[in-house]
Amino acid sequence: MQRRRFSLNEKEVATFRQHEAETRKVHELKRLQAVRLYGSGVELTDIVDTVGQGERSIWRWVSDYRREGLTGLQPDWEGQNAAKLSTAQRAAIKCKLESYRPDQLLPRELRVSQGEFWTVSDLQVAVKMWYGVEYRCEDSYRTL
Repeated sequence: MQRRRFSLNEKEVATFRQHEAETRKVHELKRLQAVRLYGSGVELTDIVDTVGQGERSIWRWVSDYRREGLTGLQPDWEGQNAAKLSTAQRAAIKCKLESYRPDQLLPRELRVSQGEFWTVSDLQVAVKMWYGVEYRCEDSYRTL
């Protein structure tokens, strides 16, 4: 087995944790966590399970970090999916999610859950039904 050539010291781990706590960008958070875990000696398979990304992505992020530091972990395409809904539409969705349960707004045959609490799957159905919009990444629904 090949020995890992990348590790983070305690100060670097603390810096990663601080940035993880401060970021509001889901994709940046995944990258920060993956590199921190990898640099802390966590098994690659465990990191893949934790962040939901493949080994190649993790190795690329480690390489980006080694080359550019923390700025290398910031996604360069942030916000593409957000353009699918207007600010008013996003506000309307937020209002509906805060005011109603899924069983009050979605027909039983379309709901994924029991309808008591909003799930990502129910939100996917609702956004498609209300606005005809589908996101490729579940994280886009979580940010709504």
